[in-house]
Amino acid sequence: ADHFAKLRIDLKRGARAKAVDVQKKTIALDDGSTLAYDRLLIATGSTPAKPPIPGIDSAGVLHCWTLKDAREIAQRAVKGARVLQMGAGFIGCIIMESLAARGVQLTVVEMGDRMVPRMMGPAAGNMIKAWCEKKGVRVFTGTKVTGIEAGSPLQVSLSNGEKHPYDLVINATGVRPNVAFLKDSGVKVNVGVVTDTRMQSSVD
Repeated sequence: ADHFAKLRIDLKRGARAKAVDVQKKTIALDDGSTLAYDRLLIATGSTPAKPPIPGIDSAGVLHCWTLKDAREIAQRAVKGARVLQMGAGFIGCIIMESLAARGVQLTVVEMGDRMVPRMMGPAAGNMIKAWCEKKGVRVFTGTKVTGIEAGSPLQVSLSNGEKHPYDLVINATGVRPNVAFLKDSGVKVNVGVVTDTRMQSSVD
């Protein structure tokens, strides 16, 4: 219980940063309190991106983000279950590997023209796609999910005109940095915090 105190760390739980005043060097928290700082490290992580797809909030459409998510995915992703995964980036491929090991009927939809589009060129990305398909994973690249109809099973429409039933849909379409609290702070943000080669923001 005294772990953080021994390290001279004041741990404050149950509050989020609401705003930063770089002139006064203070942080306003959503519980009404304020913290002062000499130096500020921004390490606020990210949250899953939610594509603007009709039906994205339907039961059976899950992120793979929290332990609760993982437990629900494990409960639904039984052998033979029809599973659609949106996104085939680096993390998406790790999720995909775990799903395939459970023996599900797996389909992956990636809006990019290849798998792992941010890390792999066309040749490598398409080699990964071919390898996955040989392992029994159905892969649609250059394709988006355009709609999800609630129900059991879920009915999923794709931009290629196809529509298929699924028992589980997993959203692995990436993340967005948690930087909303930096609005009007003077800290330059472009999707995430813009830094120099020493990881310093635009504010000294």
